[in-house]
Amino acid sequence: MKNISFYRVTPCEREEYFLNIIFRFQVASSGLCLLQLPIWRPGRYQAQHFSKNIPQVRAFNQAGEGIPLHKKGTSAWVFLGKQDQVVEVRYAYYANQADAGGSISTSKMLYLNFINCLMYVPGEEDNACEVQVDIPQDWEVCTSLISRQQGVWSASSYRELVDSPWIGSLELNKYSWKQGDCQFWAEGIGSPNVFQGKLLEAYRKISAYQLAWMGHFPVKEYRFLHWIKEEAFYHGVEHRNSTMMVLGPPDRDLYDDLIGLASHELFHVWNIATIRPKELFPYNYAEEVYFPTAWFVEGVTTYLGDWFLVASGVYQTEEYLASLLGNLKLHFERDGASQQSLIESSIDLWLDGYGKAIPGKRVSIYYKGAIVALGLDLLIRKKFAHRKSIREVMIQMNENFGRKELGYTLSDVYRIVEEVYEGSLTDFWRIWVEGNEPLEEPLNELFEFVGLKMEKSERGLLLNQLNGELNLDCQNWLQGIIK
Repeated sequence: MKNISFYRVTPCEREEYFLNIIFRFQVASSGLCLLQLPIWRPGRYQAQHFSKNIPQVRAFNQAGEGIPLHKKGTSAWVFLGKQDQVVEVRYAYYANQADAGGSISTSKMLYLNFINCLMYVPGEEDNACEVQVDIPQDWEVCTSLISRQQGVWSASSYRELVDSPWIGSLELNKYSWKQGDCQFWAEGIGSPNVFQGKLLEAYRKISAYQLAWMGHFPVKEYRFLHWIKEEAFYHGVEHRNSTMMVLGPPDRDLYDDLIGLASHELFHVWNIATIRPKELFPYNYAEEVYFPTAWFVEGVTTYLGDWFLVASGVYQTEEYLASLLGNLKLHFERDGASQQSLIESSIDLWLDGYGKAIPGKRVSIYYKGAIVALGLDLLIRKKFAHRKSIREVMIQMNENFGRKELGYTLSDVYRIVEEVYEGSLTDFWRIWVEGNEPLEEPLNELFEFVGLKMEKSERGLLLNQLNGELNLDCQNWLQGIIK
């Protein structure tokens, strides 16, 4: 078992939500050995300290004798180990975080984000892993992990394991299709009525268009995972081989929310899972990791995720423009006068990026970031009469960083965009990204190119057509023809 980390996860029969977990591994070298539980998860750049859900940790040698453990910080434990010694760590985990990034255990379902609950030995994140999950034999399972035998799944590394959500339940919806060399699935818990033909066809169109637009898909299998809850909910998390989407309730029309979320999370396969900031390459799960390009990760994905809906033919033009207006309002009517730049708010994700900040402080890396991506797309399209667009930026980012498994910096983003633009964009970066100046006027200058204009009214912000109809440049922008 050398160099293979083994985990066993067993729902506790006596106490609801609790999991009993065993972590078994072989000590690499004699001396102090550190056990670490992640303090954050990729996709949410904020310390969540999952160790708050662990009441006690114990360790034993192969003879079943206890090994003294000492707490080190909030999420780490240390013991004195001997080379090649087999150590078994046992602890309980309270799994009652019912969102896309958490874990939950009930009598009817088990949903696991292993990054919440499975420890690792720092420095051994690339070791192969096996995880045994004890569930009723008649339950079905959805996961991108490889099933080695009944109840046991394997991963090439801890990094792969914790990037692979796992769902188990008595009844699961499962649909699949092939797109090029990639096998796609739409799976999960919920009313079968949600997984109707219209939704599955939209998933097919979105995935087909994105794969053609980028020209290279980093994975051979991809899963749209779902948990359709009875209560109102909306949350999604990206992974390299899948996305988990938690929405509800099923008695409302979830179609628009699902296709928007699915499109956004699918593009994250490139824009974070593959094309990744240098500071996150590789992930350090034990510390807060600050990076100034979160606006590029989430803003570009927000803009393109919505734009793919109209370009792929899933949305009509009017639907897309209404969605775009909604995003514009979220920035200009809520955060337009905020004092921080996108770079400052990217770093402050770790501080208050997902909660309420003090008035006038923060901008959204999602919505202002999407406005920057929109601005860049229109700027490039205008200069090159649609022969180039933000597509060339993302393809170059993928070729230079994603496919080479290299992390990028903020200066790399600037450089790649300027190479595509074939000119300096110093003023653009200073105003749109590094500053906090109002963007209504510069954005309207670009909107004029596609025959649109933002205007204020008693009803709030409006996005109007200049001549009462879409001009040719607007049609070229929204048709998304891949040349």
